[in-house]
Amino acid sequence: MLTTRRTKAACSLTDSWREPPRLDGVPVGSRPASRVLLLSDAHRVLLLQGRAADGRGRWWVAPGGGVDSGETFEQAARRELFEETGLDLPVGRCLWTRHHQFEWYGRPHDQFEHFFLARIAEEIDPMPLKPDGYIVGHRWWSVEEIQTSSDQFSPRRLGELLVQIVAGTLPAAPFDAGV
Repeated sequence: MLTTRRTKAACSLTDSWREPPRLDGVPVGSRPASRVLLLSDAHRVLLLQGRAADGRGRWWVAPGGGVDSGETFEQAARRELFEETGLDLPVGRCLWTRHHQFEWYGRPHDQFEHFFLARIAEEIDPMPLKPDGYIVGHRWWSVEEIQTSSDQFSPRRLGELLVQIVAGTLPAAPFDAGV
């Protein structure tokens, strides 16, 4: 059983925009990001609900965010999980990748994401250390609930992709999860 720790540890945080770090496989000018599929013993995944900058759209996404300078994708995944949930948990290897192009506050973004798995026994309410302004809620979802929901998920195939993960079958190598 994993133990969790909730502390207000110092994190390397900054609110100012900076040039994304250069990592293998991420083109210059693109934003590398990491996400964590936090899976409970009840086979449910924690997702955060995001709201579009203009307030018109909402979607569900795994905790995560940009890779800081000097970090690996795995280090960023662990830091982002801590910042967005208050949980300091080990993360497993990369399961999926995702390339996503979108517009945020009128600016185009080109993001390359890596998805990692973390496990937790008990489903808890997140206690973010650094709440993101676009996050408006959270929920623990079963695969069936995701598959039958009319809500939007990121990646769009999340319900399909989680089936094998929940069954305990991890991919042999990371693959593209699609938009």
